[in-house]
Amino acid sequence: MQKRIGCVIAYTSGHNNYGTSLQGYAMLRKIQQLGFLCEVIQYKKELTLYQKFRFVINAIRAGGSRELYGRFITKKNINKNSHYAHCIQLRTEAVDKYKKKKLIPLFQEYVGFKELCEGSKRYSAVVVGSDQVWTPMSLPNKFFNLLFVDDAVPRIAYASSFGVSEIPRFQKKATGEFLDRFATIGVREQRGKEIVETLSHQKATVVADPTLLFDEQEWKEEIKDSHICETGPYIFCYFLGSDLMARKAANELRTQTGYKIITIRHMDEYVETDEAFGDEAPYEVDPNDFVKYISNAAYVCTDSFHCSVFSIIFHRQFMTFYRFAADNKNGRNSRIDSLFDVLGISRNRIYAGGDVATLIDSPVNWEQVDENLQQLRTKSVEFLKAALSF
Repeated sequence: MQKRIGCVIAYTSGHNNYGTSLQGYAMLRKIQQLGFLCEVIQYKKELTLYQKFRFVINAIRAGGSRELYGRFITKKNINKNSHYAHCIQLRTEAVDKYKKKKLIPLFQEYVGFKELCEGSKRYSAVVVGSDQVWTPMSLPNKFFNLLFVDDAVPRIAYASSFGVSEIPRFQKKATGEFLDRFATIGVREQRGKEIVETLSHQKATVVADPTLLFDEQEWKEEIKDSHICETGPYIFCYFLGSDLMARKAANELRTQTGYKIITIRHMDEYVETDEAFGDEAPYEVDPNDFVKYISNAAYVCTDSFHCSVFSIIFHRQFMTFYRFAADNKNGRNSRIDSLFDVLGISRNRIYAGGDVATLIDSPVNWEQVDENLQQLRTKSVEFLKAALSF
């Protein structure tokens, strides 16, 4: 009889981030390939007004004020800008169609925390990951930290990320306590390993993001049904943040190469100046289309972790831009740094000024990168196998 594994993935209804969808799907697919039944635990909260108030206060104390404000501004922009609202709806429909095919068939919904706790007893183990599931903002919901899971059920973390370089002082004790309840912990970044081993009695292993568990040929097979059939060389730009330096550098690359820019606008927030950025800006793009755009690009410019990941998988000439200031403790640059360090990619792929055309054309020892990636992939799959062999 196959063991049933409950999976907690970074899924939010109406959220259009491509990396979130792709890593969630890759995580489920790999567990299935290892011979397990897989079910996504979907938690529908029933919160009192007091609980909602506590979550907001925690988010503010944890440094999430900017994120909360960004959500408010995005909603405000959608309400007042009918064209923007229409475009975002097109993207939402495309991503939802992907989710209905790839993710939602595996969903098992639990309504309220009591039902969620009881439901955890159905599983041989519960796995959380990947992505930024352990951000300080998420601590009180008792979901991504698996505090709802029955004590008799093993808890496993795979490539889980804190998303920050430092845990707020007021959360350190509680963070250590939930980490100590895990049977096995795999994290996505070296900094995450350091946090686990500093705040808890656990040891952590740095493993590959789920999207890296599949090679170029496997992803080509996965995206073969994409409707994207772009011809001619182009620069693919995928920016989640609003840094104008990144857009300026991309435009300089466009001028020097003569290649058009294809961009996906307004991902995490509405950036007004992006209305004039890029030659083409499609909205009806699902996660597989996103990967296809990267795989066919002459150049890729991005501030996204997962766009950088797929640029590496497909051996694109790419340039990554930091979204956050280097000294921002709530920033999320460490995952980029860790990815480059593990795979042996030069930090000159992280733009810090200079002639972007020269920098982006600098050679990459793809043979060595692929060797490092294969070692990481093998180690990560073995880690997952061992974690599920209880």
